Amino acid sequence: MLDQYGRNITYLRISITDRCNLRCKYCMPDEVTDVGMKNILTFEEIWEIVKAGVSLGITHVRITGGEPLVRKGCADLIRGIRAIPGVETITMTTNGVLLRTYAASLKEAGLDGLNVSLDTLDFEEFASLAGRQNLKEVLDGIQAAKEMGLPVKINAVNRKELNPISLVLYAQQEKIPLRFIEMMPVGYGKQYVGRSNDELRACLEDEFGKSEMIMYQANQKKQVSEQISHMVQTLHTKEVPIGSGPAVYYKFSKLTIPVGFISAIHGKFCESCNRVRLTAQGYLKLCLCYDKGIDLRQILRGGEALQNEKDIQKALNEKLTTAMRDAIYKKPAAHCFEHPEEMTEINEMVKIGG
Repeated sequence: MLDQYGRNITYLRISITDRCNLRCKYCMPDEVTDVGMKNILTFEEIWEIVKAGVSLGITHVRITGGEPLVRKGCADLIRGIRAIPGVETITMTTNGVLLRTYAASLKEAGLDGLNVSLDTLDFEEFASLAGRQNLKEVLDGIQAAKEMGLPVKINAVNRKELNPISLVLYAQQEKIPLRFIEMMPVGYGKQYVGRSNDELRACLEDEFGKSEMIMYQANQKKQVSEQISHMVQTLHTKEVPIGSGPAVYYKFSKLTIPVGFISAIHGKFCESCNRVRLTAQGYLKLCLCYDKGIDLRQILRGGEALQNEKDIQKALNEKLTTAMRDAIYKKPAAHCFEHPEEMTEINEMVKIGG
């Protein structure tokens, strides 16, 4: 569906838990507590929301957390989403700690790809940053996903202390696309905002040669490279950057992998934003900066009885769909990260959904 600014909203990010098995300083330090399972959407409730979203034009679903793999039955949730007609892709963002355990079941359930968060390859720095000594498990999880044939991308947050060179060399070695994400001033992240992605790209050019944006022509499925072929979509506009999300990919002259940059602060992409977020507690969030949205859990648990009766289920679905349509239409024009005093969102990122 189109929002009030004519943007086509096709992408729903679903946080399925606010729990995590790491304690990254910029996201979820030890003092952050979870809200309890009774306040988290059930799988059945998530499926109902996805069905309503699909009826409004949602085609891409991303599973996030917290850490989604700490929630029991995550693969079952994905299997249920895969069974919903109209869902084209299901992907997941994970810290990778439990990925070796679940890679096979995720593949079998119908997951289309993974983004693995990895901010450092130094074991001591990882332990300091994440509060846990799980770097080996993350690297093993990446290998397990590759072995299962799950497309993997690495996400690294462009924080003040980032050492990007080792991450690029690792991604090159493993033939995995790498994306750098500008730190957003949300929750604890305000303390770790680093240089812009433009500055980072210039730094990488000193090491890996001249960079050039990777483009392809609309209405063509062009295999740009083996590593990113799964990201190439058929689009209906003029020449556009690779991918359906906000990352802009570059090819460096000394690298064979694509390097992406998600520049929320210094490369504002709000005019093409195609997504909304669903928090673990069922709040449909329209923009990271603002608390605008609607509580879908309240609709789902609003006293409707005998959920198995078709007429009541139909009425509930209509109410849910109408609420989502009205909310999405009012999606704000743009974020205000450059003016943090205008932000109305006060929750930590883990409460919003990464």
